[in-house]
Amino acid sequence: MRCARRGVRVGKFSLGRGMETYGVRRFAKKIKPVPSLKGYINVGGIKPNGQTPKFYKEAQIARVEDSDEWTILLDGRPIVTEDRYRLHVPNATIASAIAMEWDMQGEYVKPFVMPMMSLAATAIDVDRQKIIAKLLSYMDTDSICYRVKSPLGLARMQKKFLDPIIKYFREEHGLEIYTTEGINPITQPAETKLKLAQFIEDTNKWELAVLKSVAEVGYSTLLAIAVVHRKMTIKTAYNAAMAERLYQVRKWGEVKGPYGHGIELEYPRLHIASGITFLDMLDSDYAPFGKVHDPSKGKDSAKNKLSKNKK
Repeated sequence: MRCARRGVRVGKFSLGRGMETYGVRRFAKKIKPVPSLKGYINVGGIKPNGQTPKFYKEAQIARVEDSDEWTILLDGRPIVTEDRYRLHVPNATIASAIAMEWDMQGEYVKPFVMPMMSLAATAIDVDRQKIIAKLLSYMDTDSICYRVKSPLGLARMQKKFLDPIIKYFREEHGLEIYTTEGINPITQPAETKLKLAQFIEDTNKWELAVLKSVAEVGYSTLLAIAVVHRKMTIKTAYNAAMAERLYQVRKWGEVKGPYGHGIELEYPRLHIASGITFLDMLDSDYAPFGKVHDPSKGKDSAKNKLSKNKK
């Protein structure tokens, strides 16, 4: 181990001057992209603005042969991600939820209202090291740690919604988390950064996708880690992420219409709620509730499996 002159390296990421190095394990992809798109549906061809006409009749799920994983099919054709990896998810519950998102599309396919699909695709296509680097970069600017003295109503809301997250890390993990009032920058202790880096590194690819999604809408790695540790409900996580905006709405009222608060309030709720629900499904062992594809009989059956495509 060595100290970097301009800051400690976490794998290839700097955590700040004067800190020890911290070795990040490398997670190379064990799967390979499909060599040809023939017979597959590549979601990379779907327009992100929701202007792609619906091109299928129904979505089904199928279990991957000799595996606990499941996949999703559109009119019998398996989906691959934008980077051409097979969309294999860890259980039937998640596969069923993704299939429902596809089935619920109207005249056009709108990826921005398919959060489960987005999380699964992100987990599979993710450049793990880039995401970890981005999450580590939030540590000294984490929104949970920046408070106000006034207005008093907002200060009280921050204390109510944000303090439990700080308390969790302090009491259950023994971490010192600095907070400040105002916008003066703070630097978290080196040991705290190293431990938080370890928390991120210990996630599997599905949890990392949720961590990324929650951190981006809440501007907080601490909040996202608490969510992945299953310490937050949808309500407590949303209130923590949106404390300042919720205060403004309560004080001045909600503006309706296309230029109002709608998207500003509901977009974070969508990502936080879907992230926590995704984690709940990840922990579940429920029977599939989506239509199960039967390639041999040409009809639905819960007993048949989908053979892996030969590489």
